Amino acid sequence: MTEPIHSLLETHATRHPEKAALIFKRGAAWDTVTFGQLHEKTELLSRGLVALGLRAGQRVALMSPPAADFFALCFALLKLGLVPVMVDPAIGLRNVTDCLNESQPEIFLGNTLTHAIRKIYGWGKDTVKHNISIASVKRLTFNVQHSNTSDASSHAAIIYTSGSTGLPKGAVYSQQNFSAQLNMLRATFDIHEEEIDLPAFPLFALIDILLGVTSVIPDMRFPPPAKVDPAKVTDAIRRFNVTNMFASPIMLDHVADYALARGLGLPSLKRVITAGAPAPVTVLEQAAKLLPSARIFGIYGATESLPISVIDSKEILKETRHLSAKGAGVCIGKPVDGADVRIIRISDSAIQRWDDSLELPINEVGEITVKGGAVTKAYVARDEANRLAKIDDRGETVHRMGDLGYFDESGRLWYCGRKSHRVETRHGTFFTEQIEGIFNAHPSVYRTALVGVDGEPMLWVELEASARNADKESIKRELIALAKSHPQAAQIKNFLFAKKFPTDVRHNSKIIREKLTSMATLVVE
Repeated sequence: MTEPIHSLLETHATRHPEKAALIFKRGAAWDTVTFGQLHEKTELLSRGLVALGLRAGQRVALMSPPAADFFALCFALLKLGLVPVMVDPAIGLRNVTDCLNESQPEIFLGNTLTHAIRKIYGWGKDTVKHNISIASVKRLTFNVQHSNTSDASSHAAIIYTSGSTGLPKGAVYSQQNFSAQLNMLRATFDIHEEEIDLPAFPLFALIDILLGVTSVIPDMRFPPPAKVDPAKVTDAIRRFNVTNMFASPIMLDHVADYALARGLGLPSLKRVITAGAPAPVTVLEQAAKLLPSARIFGIYGATESLPISVIDSKEILKETRHLSAKGAGVCIGKPVDGADVRIIRISDSAIQRWDDSLELPINEVGEITVKGGAVTKAYVARDEANRLAKIDDRGETVHRMGDLGYFDESGRLWYCGRKSHRVETRHGTFFTEQIEGIFNAHPSVYRTALVGVDGEPMLWVELEASARNADKESIKRELIALAKSHPQAAQIKNFLFAKKFPTDVRHNSKIIREKLTSMATLVVE
């Protein structure tokens, strides 16, 4: 039977109560919360929640800026079998409204600010029966008996996607999903309790606590990766000898540029994990200069299932980058233990039941699917999305990633782009990452984005910062020549330049191609 994940905090608090769970900046000073203190705070808040009459199974919209209380509240909710609904405010307040109205929480738990916003936007107005302030929960901490009635298969949390490829969707997590995810992360990266991590997102700080790892948080606001202050990050790594950093590619890019420009070494870092989108080769090259002894991994996955596959940057820089430049796509490594990855034929229709005839042979592009303990079984209140994304495989759930890719002869997975982003033209079907990899190899190009307008492929180009004042007509001629040397790209004749691509709100790394398509349409008109 799967151990309830909330009990892991108690285990760590019992084994090493004085060990730092959270180290974070408060004003000009650093503050520390130990595992013992965090567990004690969780127990007190659990009593307050019980005193307010909350019961297992109820959904709780937890809307509070990250702080020590936020993390303790998360564990208190899990302990009582209450179901936190986690929505990233960065998706936009109107989208938050839609998510909370969709997920139908009975309880809204927040601070003064979020309660004020709730009233303005009507968050959960039709379903919320209890509007509770964090301050009131902290006051009601007298001794009340409570018990946890959740089990491994029951709903543990609802975590919303960023909506970077459509409307945000609430993935329903079970205790079993969380436990499988923890086991897979621990095994994949050989994570030990003595590690010190710098997480880019609140969810990964929660994972750190569950793994018994210390989290160092230089900015408790958790700003979007593109707005992270590299000086704060660099200082935190050096001050506390951080051993692991979870970062989006753009955050890693900013930190590497900052540290290299100032001759600052980060010798304590032994591992960097990037996610959200494949890191550009130029970013990996800079990171390798800064961290010659560290291992830099790219991890593939999604809110619905993480991790799925992993690749070491050394393999990218030594081998796969050259294949990407020839149109192979982006290598995202081999599936991790516990993730059963298969490629199925491309279809926009629902598939109710798994059949082995769906699976494609190696080197044939299709949709990536995954099955395993970390795979969430459903989205909340999204019958059509569930019908299109989930396949029943003899009682187990297969998740359709909505991503296209293929396996090579070595068992490596190659990413070719989103299924919804494939470009259908009069010349045939183009897969974004395969085409873009060819042009991304140009020394003046930071990244590219393929879109289609009226049956014609068009390529947006974002130049390297050092090349933004270069002659664009000259670069365009070079790109046209590059296209002619690759049969896959020979039909790419229209090039558009953008100073900076629109990206997702969570990782600031996924390109919002829908916006670029609209922009290209205006240019054509």
